[in-house]
Amino acid sequence: MITLALGIGANTAIFSVVNAVLLRSLPYHNPDRLVVLSTTDSGGERDVLSIPEAQEFQARAGSLEDLTAFQTQSVNLTGGERPDRVRGAFVSANFFKVFNLAPLLGRTFAEGEDRQGAEKVVVINEKTWQERLNSDRNLGAKKLILNGEPYSVIGVVSSNFKHPLDPEVEVWMPIWNFPGNTGQREARFLFGLGHLKPGTNVSQAQAEVATIASQLAQAYPKENAGRGAKLEYFRDLMVGDIRPMLWLLFAAVGVILLIACANLANLLLARGLARQREIAVRAALGASRWRLIRQLLTETTLISLVGGAVGLLLAHWGLYALLKLPQNFVRAENVTLETRVLLFALAVSVLTGWLFGVVPALQLARPQLQSFLKEGARGGGEGAKWNRMRAGFVVAQVALSLLLLVSAGLLIRSFDKLLRVDVGFKPERLLSLEYRLPRNKYREPAAQWNFHRQVAERIQQVPGVTSVALVRALPFSGNGGTSPIILPDREPPQKGQEPQVMFNTAMPNYFETVGIPLIRGRIFSDQDQIKTPTVFIINQTMERRFWPNQDPLGKQIKLAEDGTTGTVIGVVGDAKHYWLEEDTKPQMYAAFSQNPGIFSSVVIRTTVEPLSLAEPVRQAVWKVDPDQPMWKIRTVEFLVNRTVADRKFLMALMGIFASLALVLTMIGLYGVISYLVNQRTQEIGIRMALGAQVGHILRMVLKQGMTLVLSGVALGLAAAWLLTRLISRLLYQVSATDPLTFTVIAVLLIAVALLACYLPARRATKVDPMVALRYE
Repeated sequence: MITLALGIGANTAIFSVVNAVLLRSLPYHNPDRLVVLSTTDSGGERDVLSIPEAQEFQARAGSLEDLTAFQTQSVNLTGGERPDRVRGAFVSANFFKVFNLAPLLGRTFAEGEDRQGAEKVVVINEKTWQERLNSDRNLGAKKLILNGEPYSVIGVVSSNFKHPLDPEVEVWMPIWNFPGNTGQREARFLFGLGHLKPGTNVSQAQAEVATIASQLAQAYPKENAGRGAKLEYFRDLMVGDIRPMLWLLFAAVGVILLIACANLANLLLARGLARQREIAVRAALGASRWRLIRQLLTETTLISLVGGAVGLLLAHWGLYALLKLPQNFVRAENVTLETRVLLFALAVSVLTGWLFGVVPALQLARPQLQSFLKEGARGGGEGAKWNRMRAGFVVAQVALSLLLLVSAGLLIRSFDKLLRVDVGFKPERLLSLEYRLPRNKYREPAAQWNFHRQVAERIQQVPGVTSVALVRALPFSGNGGTSPIILPDREPPQKGQEPQVMFNTAMPNYFETVGIPLIRGRIFSDQDQIKTPTVFIINQTMERRFWPNQDPLGKQIKLAEDGTTGTVIGVVGDAKHYWLEEDTKPQMYAAFSQNPGIFSSVVIRTTVEPLSLAEPVRQAVWKVDPDQPMWKIRTVEFLVNRTVADRKFLMALMGIFASLALVLTMIGLYGVISYLVNQRTQEIGIRMALGAQVGHILRMVLKQGMTLVLSGVALGLAAAWLLTRLISRLLYQVSATDPLTFTVIAVLLIAVALLACYLPARRATKVDPMVALRYE
């Protein structure tokens, strides 16, 4: 009963996650036709659109029923007791129409309000309306100060509406007001979101947008050469990375259920053998075979339903624990034991009772009347056949258990290798935060640099701070971008075919603060200012790619987008930027003082627990500008660990499920060997009476058990060799057929199985020959 409840509970818990993430309909208008449009750069990587490009696709894409453009970004909200940062979305005027969303109060954007020169207006969600405007229904004169500028509140939408790709959005503003937008064709920051026309599939629409991208490249070679377009189903984009993990977990709990059901079938066979005379009597009194089968199936179904009820309770507890594990998958907040999940649990319970009760029922419903009605009869032929059936179930259990154990072992080895990856810097005792300056307040680069410099100086004075530096895109923060480059001393590539490298800006002490080593040359200095010659630092990967047999110091690099040309003054070590498993990309750094900008990440090396300095650091920034909010105050160790949260989640669950499978298999093995020992009690007694030694009896029973185990191991290894290839994309630097993992798991399983067989074998040696000879 407990084993069955564990199997059904595990299946129900994981199905709850699969249902919420993969199966449940998205809470949007016509979700099955919802698609995301992006562009691709010259290297084929996903990229964003500019406002003119979005307008071109809106006008030309006949396969799309509608198309809106958007980008999400945190915005400064000031005017209250203290500056704050809220999630905002910059959208085209038809955004809410695409989602068929009517406001609770006021109106949404009108046509033209997303263009240059239009009045600054904002739509807010219900939560913000309640907290910021005290639920005042008179929106006429209400304004919010966003990014330093007043926006008129024109409408309120339900907080139940979650912005696609960013459910934390609270305010929506027109796309023209996006920070840094110039309206030019190269000012790219948008994604497209729309619906396919009915009857159109994504492949047809992809062909059309690719044609449009090609036409744009011909019409605007300077801005669009080498650029393409990409159209994807919204659901696929949301769950693309997590889908294989969830299906693997679902397969794993399916295996656990099969093992639990095999235990149940063995139990039914054992009980059935004890009831053979009873069933033979019923048959002799006129009970039909169908009536006997129905009775036996009813019993097994009741057992499985009770197991399902207990399994639901276990699933409820399991879900609570499961969602506490480190994970980063979308829609996790929607995981519940809803109606579909309850129906799934009911169906699994009933099917379990029928499928694994039918074989024992069919066998029991065909009793050999004369054999079983004889006093003391054992039905030797039938017993042997049932023993073979029980042995088959044990072999299957061992094979399935080994398959799960090998899969878990591969994932554990992979995760261990991932954690041993050298990130290229020292993330310990590093605190990070981000802020964005309002452009209307800090328009000139000199004013921007003056603010950044003062922030660094103020934070440096906080007790517990060893060093502080500013950088545009801190590793593992999710920030970052690429830039096409030209090497002036070489043949220039065709427009749109320039090599792409990661582009970053940093203060002189950034590399020392985070622990990225200087390999050769020098770092930036206070002499590198806005009006002095531009200088760059490159990483070792960029050195190897562009100057494999040369000294890069003194070489010139030209930024293809704005024509800025600078000199390489130093080479620093490689550092991972987005993911631990990524191949390090060529990266170049510009001096923060020469290219300050309005956005910055701050990284702080501390002598104390980093998060304990969060409030003193805020106060230090507010001494420079009391209206400047900051956000994402986190440790860098957290940022690094976050990137492997899904893998850790998968590894932990697979380890738990594999261990559970092993325990269930050993329980089943112990039960079968114990039953066989009991069945052979008389034989063992005779052997001992005739002089058989304890060691001989022990070896005889162990041989019987281990023959089953070794057969299961052989079958399981073959299955694992074939099936673990399916999880190869989830592994890092570990082969799906890794010999070490296969060997260790096989030896471990055999050792545990030997113990499970030894206990009943040891009990067999304790049989009293005189008692055994009187057995029946």
